[in-house]
Amino acid sequence: MQNRKIKLRDFADDSALGSAEVRQMESTLRQTKQTLATLISNLPGFVYRCHNDPGWTMIYVSDGCLEVTGYTPEDLVQNQKVSYGSLIHPSDRNWEAWQGWLSAEESLESEYRITHANGEQRWVWERGRGVFSDDGVLMYLEGFITDITNRKEAEVRLATQEEQYRLLFEFSPVPIAIMDLAGNFLQVNAAYEQGMLYDRQELEGKNVRICVLPENYSTMEEHLVALRGGETLEHEAVCVRKGGERRINILREKAIPLPGGQEGIISLSRDITEVKLAQGALVQSEKKYRSLVETMREGMFIIDFTGKIRFWNQAGLSMFGLDPTDLDELLSGTALDYIHSASMAIVQRDMALVMKGHNLTGEYRYLRHSGESGWLEANATKMDYSNEPAILVLARDITERKKEQAEMEFLSWHDPLTGVYNRRYFESRLSDKALAKPGIVVVDLDGLKLVNDTIGHTAGDSLLKEAAGILKRCTPSGGMAARIGGDEFVIILSDSTQAQAEAVVGAIRRLQEEYNRQQPQFPLSLSLGYEVAGDETTSLYEIFKRADNLMYRQKLLHRLSSRSAIVQALMAALEAKNVETREHVDRIGELALLVARRMGYPEGRILELELFAKFHDIGKVGVADSILNKPGRLTDEERKEIERHAEIGYHIASSTPELAPIARFILKHQEWYDGNGYPLGLKGADIPVECRIVAIADAFDAMTSDRPYRKAMSTDQALAELDRCAGTQFDPELVLVFRSII
Repeated sequence: MQNRKIKLRDFADDSALGSAEVRQMESTLRQTKQTLATLISNLPGFVYRCHNDPGWTMIYVSDGCLEVTGYTPEDLVQNQKVSYGSLIHPSDRNWEAWQGWLSAEESLESEYRITHANGEQRWVWERGRGVFSDDGVLMYLEGFITDITNRKEAEVRLATQEEQYRLLFEFSPVPIAIMDLAGNFLQVNAAYEQGMLYDRQELEGKNVRICVLPENYSTMEEHLVALRGGETLEHEAVCVRKGGERRINILREKAIPLPGGQEGIISLSRDITEVKLAQGALVQSEKKYRSLVETMREGMFIIDFTGKIRFWNQAGLSMFGLDPTDLDELLSGTALDYIHSASMAIVQRDMALVMKGHNLTGEYRYLRHSGESGWLEANATKMDYSNEPAILVLARDITERKKEQAEMEFLSWHDPLTGVYNRRYFESRLSDKALAKPGIVVVDLDGLKLVNDTIGHTAGDSLLKEAAGILKRCTPSGGMAARIGGDEFVIILSDSTQAQAEAVVGAIRRLQEEYNRQQPQFPLSLSLGYEVAGDETTSLYEIFKRADNLMYRQKLLHRLSSRSAIVQALMAALEAKNVETREHVDRIGELALLVARRMGYPEGRILELELFAKFHDIGKVGVADSILNKPGRLTDEERKEIERHAEIGYHIASSTPELAPIARFILKHQEWYDGNGYPLGLKGADIPVECRIVAIADAFDAMTSDRPYRKAMSTDQALAELDRCAGTQFDPELVLVFRSII
């Protein structure tokens, strides 16, 4: 934007305008100001007007400064709390350059770091300009500042990722080349240089034809066409090294996007020349190339038409746990001696097919010399061995891969948290018609959301595991238990009667009661519903819906009692943490009621105040004991953790009908009268009077009670401390009322 001076305009005498015109101008001016204020308040940053001094002393700052700097306009204007210039990172205070821009009457545009009120370092972008008087004197600066921290961090992450990809490309042991769609080399890595014996400067900019035999040019062009069409190719190719040496490579190629919106081709290669030579040599002579075969990682076997293994390489011996000195076993046994019974029939079938000329690839269970079983993947083809038909087998151990597949299969049908079947498996069983008289028990874990929201998901997960454990113990043979939702389980009973279903429900109830006796601090509440098919022909899904409806009706009866039980358990847990004794809570309530009645607090709300006094610190159940009971000074992190108790208590109360009316008080009970409290930073009358009353009562009782780390104050000392904090922590008028009732 072109910079220009702002000139002071002359205005005509108001008396020269008609009153109607004046009113119209005033109305237009008000609307313009309102529009401008709305625009400024919705900007993703803040506008400012400041003096041209090193402190950037602010004359005006819009409300957006709070989000960007953490300071209010009042903090920054005239440097009431802090100067904006002091927030700028020392390394970024480019005063001389800024003055140069102003002297040249140019716009000031800069990116720099500032220190947020919370101590964090943030990046901002600023555009400003000087405002000059008619005679060219700089009056002040005006401009706009916005937070660009996310953009800066994204730039750093992008640069890091690009460097990672560059290093991955450069140091990959796999030869990699990047070409344009015409086959011209753009980039090659070190492995490609080593493989083709060219320096990258000799390749980059050249066409791939320099590595291709002339007779294969047409095939190469067909591949380029296919790649441009979106195909992924994997093929063998004869590649020509620098100097003319030919190598056989397997190439895997695909079109990829390139910078600048272009497309290119990535080509990964693997030199298989030695393997090809080894395979050809083995057909001609087993002994001649034995040393080459012994270096292969795959196990290699030659099996004659009688089933005897005529040749093992070292990798094959290691796979089966054999030693070359075990001559008797190696010469006397057959291939079937090393096959697990579960795969025996399949191996015999496949061997017969290979002897008929088929090439096969399969996965089979095998036996090691020690008796342990594993899995192998084998490629088999027919060959001539000593002028007789035989089978050439290349095999590799895939035991670990099969274990991973089995684990994935298990997780696809089971709930990873509880170990019971999951909803996917349950839904697959809903169409099961093999059950003659099926039954279903539906179980819901009451109050799980409340536990998760207040105590944490670790406690909620523990309750889910306990519930699942009870259901697994109560599931009869032939049945199955599944978790089908966040807090919902089912048990499918096979060929069940009404009495058998009732027995299962009774067993669940007994184990639930046993658990609650042993773990009273966090009781387990379960709602159950069940249904059996009986003699009628009914789908399993219909039975499930009936059972679910019965469970839901029971859940409605449990809901209030389970939540109340959990609240009582939370209060007991609070006492167990030595945070709030019942006597302390009772005294706070008594003092709060005396103050309330003295100031004319409505009697209809006395019960609500008493309930708040009792549960105001309920959120501390979510704070670690090590922090609550720490005798020494808290660290910054520990203080932040303990300050969360107001919000935790708010969530507990909001989730519980009995405490919901006082949730807003619990959230605000740590606010200070001068605005320096937490979590909202409220001040004065914005803090509910209930919170201001309980704050005084709580502080007084705490000061006049013995603590493990200090003796109690006298009443006079405690009142003096309340006086000292009146107007800062406490409401000064309520402190006077409190004095009058002591």
